[in-house]
Amino acid sequence: MKKNVDIKFKNNLIYTVFKSELKNHLITLEFKIINRYQIQCISVNLANKNNTLLSSSDLRKINIHTLIKRGYKTIEAYKKIDLKEFNKLTNYKYDNNIDYKILLKNLKSRKIKDRNKLLASYSYIYQKESNNYGDNISERLSKLTNYSESYIKNLTKEAFTKNFISNNTKGISGGHLTNKCIKLLNSQ
Repeated sequence: MKKNVDIKFKNNLIYTVFKSELKNHLITLEFKIINRYQIQCISVNLANKNNTLLSSSDLRKINIHTLIKRGYKTIEAYKKIDLKEFNKLTNYKYDNNIDYKILLKNLKSRKIKDRNKLLASYSYIYQKESNNYGDNISERLSKLTNYSESYIKNLTKEAFTKNFISNNTKGISGGHLTNKCIKLLNSQ
């Protein structure tokens, strides 16, 4: 069976190489490990396989946003398949050991009484969902958590103002989880 995507590791970087996305070309996405819970696509590279010209119509066939999502999901799938090997290759720098489903279940059931832990959990879920879905994130989170859309918007605003998430930066949808948020997530 021919693999269409390769994953390579080097220091704090994870590379996903798409072999069949564009005929006679390799597309390499370079992801940087930001913290235990986040990675960021920092580079997209097109390489020629065999001296064929790259036309502008070929470039228009590539949807970079979708490609980055696929790269992210490929890395997550690889991590699920062989966690020990993945952690060894990344030097345990991206060892995201929080169970997303449990966090979401606790958020849904409204069991989290400590407001800071609630905001840290919400920030993590907000960031994960922002990576996976480009649509209306408030609507998506409202359906996932059984909270109203207006409450979700208030939670998001509170998470940003109380410094659980830093402002969105180029290449990171949903922003960065701050050290304050990471410490609270690690304590759960």
